[in-house]
Amino acid sequence: MAKRAASSADAALERVRTICYGFPGTEEKLSHGAPSFFVRGKMFVGFVEDHHGDSRVAAWCKAEPEDQRRLVASDPDRYFVPPYVGVKGWVGVRLDHPRTDWIELAILVEHAWGAVVPKRVAEGPVRPPPRRPPSRPTTDPKIARAALERLLAICDALPESTTERESRHATFRVRKRTYAYFLDNHHGDGNIGVCFKGKNAALVRQDPKRFYLPAYIGSRGWVGMRLTGKVDWKDVAARVGASYRAVAPKRLLDA
Repeated sequence: MAKRAASSADAALERVRTICYGFPGTEEKLSHGAPSFFVRGKMFVGFVEDHHGDSRVAAWCKAEPEDQRRLVASDPDRYFVPPYVGVKGWVGVRLDHPRTDWIELAILVEHAWGAVVPKRVAEGPVRPPPRRPPSRPTTDPKIARAALERLLAICDALPESTTERESRHATFRVRKRTYAYFLDNHHGDGNIGVCFKGKNAALVRQDPKRFYLPAYIGSRGWVGMRLTGKVDWKDVAARVGASYRAVAPKRLLDA
């Protein structure tokens, strides 16, 4: 598969990752399709690229409301109130701005980490971030768009299904419970796929050309199904439907 040089967003993510892993107890997980950083299950920084088409490359940092207001008022070109978490005081920091200040970001990240870290973890060792390859595979955007359109048609037909789009990924929910993800080259894995709850280890063993374990969520029972090449869309619909039924309220299923 063809390789590409790291993009500016890739480079920004690596710098954010290096900063976050400078603090004890940091773990990186997927949250709503985006790389996010946690301590003992509590998120303190999220990395977002073109969130809902806003064209930004940014970090969302946990902060106090007064700090959020001060930063946004002082420099609205670089700081902003992010959706969803902004009402809790989080602040968005643009990483694609000519005046991006990485030292200032490190200070904000430290404050965010300090707001969630337990004392016993704060006194622990600093662990370096996992090693990552210098370049990543790329995917065909036309194939990805076509696959997403087919998946949207399947999910939109399910009662009260909602879709949250973020950059090249999508999250599908019913009553706020996630039942599927669309991931395009997630963390450079080279896959265009749909992820759903299933017997992942067995599926990957039986047919590794069609199924794979997605990063982060694979360990939590999710399985990825590639949407490239010859795709059995009836099988996709059946598996996504089963994942939907596993989390949907009973009264929706009985309707």
